[in-house]
Amino acid sequence: MPETDVPKPKRMVVGFMVGGDGRLHGPGVYGPSRLTFGLLVIALGVLFMLDNLGIARAGDILRWWPALLVVYGVARITGWNCRVHLASGVLFTILGSWMLLHTFHLVRLGILDLWPLVLILLGASMVTGTLQRARSSRGGDDASPSLNALALLSGVQRKVVAQDFRGGDITAIMGGHEIDLRPARMAEGQAVLDLFVWWGGVELRVPEDWRVSVEAQPIMGAVVDETRAPIGEARGVLVLRGLVVMGGVEVKN
Repeated sequence: MPETDVPKPKRMVVGFMVGGDGRLHGPGVYGPSRLTFGLLVIALGVLFMLDNLGIARAGDILRWWPALLVVYGVARITGWNCRVHLASGVLFTILGSWMLLHTFHLVRLGILDLWPLVLILLGASMVTGTLQRARSSRGGDDASPSLNALALLSGVQRKVVAQDFRGGDITAIMGGHEIDLRPARMAEGQAVLDLFVWWGGVELRVPEDWRVSVEAQPIMGAVVDETRAPIGEARGVLVLRGLVVMGGVEVKN
């Protein structure tokens, strides 16, 4: 009997997937995230080299690193070169700003003393998201063209039935999502889901005629695309962007 081709199982590495061909796949290998981290590694190498040569002191420069959190937060708030995500933007802006002030001894309290503010911001985001879903959902199914999902220390299940789906944002902080997009249809040829996962997990199920493009950046986490390629022409492209920190995102069809 002729041997049938049996696909080899995939193995997950931090931020990557090792396919049956033994090669790495994922946003850490291809896409803009590789460019970003490549430039960051080069900058660190140049900085340490200048320090060894006595031209610059690496410690004096690295103490400014929280400024990167501020820049990222402001970008998420204003939508500069990315989708607007108010909850994560405000969170990163406050964290980075306070760490800078504490580093230069302008405030006495450390960042851990501000943890109640995080609960306030997340609570406000939960209330806003709940009110939006209450206006657009019927019978437990979400018919809104824009998905707004938040899981905080909890698990959330959602079925999206929108026939003009345009994307949205998913936030999971020490919680998880199970989102079924199979009944949905795209209004245009592409929809973008902006992810913010912190110590959490997201499981997405998409239609078989959709193609998935992973552009999200995992940090000590992973984004795993287990979907099969569409038969024929794809009827939509689902783009995953955002940040996954010590968490996981899995996409299936």
